[in-house]
Amino acid sequence: MIKENKASKYLLYAIGEIILVVIGILIALSINNWNETRKLKQQETTYYCKIKEDLSNDLLNVEKSRASLEERILVLDRFLIHLLKIQDDKSVLLKDYLAAVRSYRFMPSKAAIIDITSSGKLENLKNQELKNSILNYYSELDNALQIIEGNYEVLNKVSEYSNSTDFGIQEVPFYKNVYSEELKSLLKSVEWQKDSNHPIFIEFKNQMNLAMIICEREKQLIKNIKEKAQALMLKIEPFCL
Repeated sequence: MIKENKASKYLLYAIGEIILVVIGILIALSINNWNETRKLKQQETTYYCKIKEDLSNDLLNVEKSRASLEERILVLDRFLIHLLKIQDDKSVLLKDYLAAVRSYRFMPSKAAIIDITSSGKLENLKNQELKNSILNYYSELDNALQIIEGNYEVLNKVSEYSNSTDFGIQEVPFYKNVYSEELKSLLKSVEWQKDSNHPIFIEFKNQMNLAMIICEREKQLIKNIKEKAQALMLKIEPFCL
């Protein structure tokens, strides 16, 4: 009986030890899971804040692009008026050439969404509604950029002058200092600006006319981007604290 009593105590002690070990393991797992959950939550918050930062940059770039496009449209309007009034002096047109063909191109900030998707961390964004809003924004952003790029490809095809020397690219103020006086005297352009039926006159008129439409379309697209970026920032704001 004494031996049996001791055996019972040992058995109870062993069971107690096993229970304590199991409890310890469960506590350790619980703490580990809690830590992992906390890390994932912190990472999710960090991602939202990075996306918000990218959106802020997008809004700044949109404003730069909008201002540049508005200025370009004014130059194009002036340029076409001068062109269609027929100029004896080609420099009246060429002084506005670069401003008429160039504007600040909107370039989105996509570092955060690229990092999230390329690293397979998209599933870490647990708020499904917010995640869908983020994905929709970048999908529509890419679509707008494709339209803008496609429009510029069309414009570039229109602006392929048959002869850039006859056109007078070497006489554009920004470029003419590249040439020596002797070379400038040899690279003579033609007086296409005096003849509305000249092929270069027609090409130039078509290019500038199309550029005005494309600039206005780009303004509409980036205005839409701005509105969507602002709406998404408002949704992200409560999650980025």
